[in-house]
Amino acid sequence: MVKNLISPVTPTLHITPKSVYLRVMSRVFQHNEIDVRRDGSVVLYQRPKRDGSGDLNPVFQVRLKIPNQTGVTRISTKTRNEGDAIKFALDKYNELYGKSLMGTPIRSVPFSKGLIGFEKYYLDPRLKTPSLKNRQHYVATLKKHPYDFIVHECGDVGLEEIDDALMQKYFHYRITRHGVSNNTLIREATIINRLLTWCVAERLIGTRPEFSKPKVEKKRRPTFDINEWRRITRALPKWIASSKNVAIERDRFYLRDFVLLSSNCGARVGEIRSLRWKDVRSHTYPNGNKRIILDFPKGKTGPREVVCNEGSDVFIKRIWDYRKEELGGENPSPDEPIFCSPLGEVVEERKKSFKSLLDFVGLRENNKGEIRTLYSLRHFYAHQQLRNDPPVSVYDLASNMGTSVRVIESNYGDRDNVARGQKMGRKSWDTDSDNNDKDYPFL
Repeated sequence: MVKNLISPVTPTLHITPKSVYLRVMSRVFQHNEIDVRRDGSVVLYQRPKRDGSGDLNPVFQVRLKIPNQTGVTRISTKTRNEGDAIKFALDKYNELYGKSLMGTPIRSVPFSKGLIGFEKYYLDPRLKTPSLKNRQHYVATLKKHPYDFIVHECGDVGLEEIDDALMQKYFHYRITRHGVSNNTLIREATIINRLLTWCVAERLIGTRPEFSKPKVEKKRRPTFDINEWRRITRALPKWIASSKNVAIERDRFYLRDFVLLSSNCGARVGEIRSLRWKDVRSHTYPNGNKRIILDFPKGKTGPREVVCNEGSDVFIKRIWDYRKEELGGENPSPDEPIFCSPLGEVVEERKKSFKSLLDFVGLRENNKGEIRTLYSLRHFYAHQQLRNDPPVSVYDLASNMGTSVRVIESNYGDRDNVARGQKMGRKSWDTDSDNNDKDYPFL
């Protein structure tokens, strides 16, 4: 019975060539080791090259065994000089040993992992301050541009590497890539500081670094001239018609009037996005001129009334008619966002659609290579108000846009040009007009 259990087939014996054996073993054992402290806690070594030659890479690596810590830490000294490598190894040992004594993790915690822990803590409903809305805003901010830069651009560096030098690179990235203001960068740096403060409390890092203010030159956001604007408005019907499906067509239909209304009232992108039907009304002036008024209950500078350019009712009417048909003939709810999803919800993201439009007309960048965004519409509005004859007064313009006279003068026009005070009396920049005799609750 035992004999039957033995295979009658003699297995082939594979003998590993000596050269292959040596290459394999060279990867197993470290070479040229130097026990710096003579207790195995700091050991320099050189790795074999990856070309299979068996030769050693001249750059020294260090293997650290920290007291009261499990496992070892391996780091490249990034130098071929033995003396420099020894100094680096001892400095790193002392650094990690110090972290160990303070209860700080000796191994780097990547930004993405730290953010996960911070979000879990910060959105806990038991936390009373700041308000939940503010906390949600802070987390959303961290998960957007800081995450993209630190994780995707920098390779998800450790939390301790988020220092002033890295933040200056981040500031430059945000300005050159997205055209944001220095004030926006300061707000984002403040939010990143909240994360790092929590990391210190959780002993993920030893200390919170100090960030200096942005050192990147402040630039005006790129806008459009009137001829470029006409190219956009003329291309809008073709762009909508080129949609690949019904969902994209609807999105582009809404974006058309989002763009036209934004550029004819000067409101901020977030304000237009949150605009509801109950916030729209009309006002007739003594001269018979009828204007659309947008009531923003809250915003960056508090509640305010925004007077739209003459003819802007066309854009509002078109969205109303579309939405009413979408609802089977019923009027939209007064509380429903004007620029809503099919489910009647706020659409938070329109940047991709606007980028598609600008790519369609070849106006994504200006002649300086600066990227245009939805905020360029607000700048276009201000520029046109100031540069048309007669220009609106800087005070009236600042009031309508919810900003200061100083900002208007520094960002949008010449002092001589804006000094002439004329009340706002502009027709829509868009030539699209459609008067009808329908009844609208906001007129």
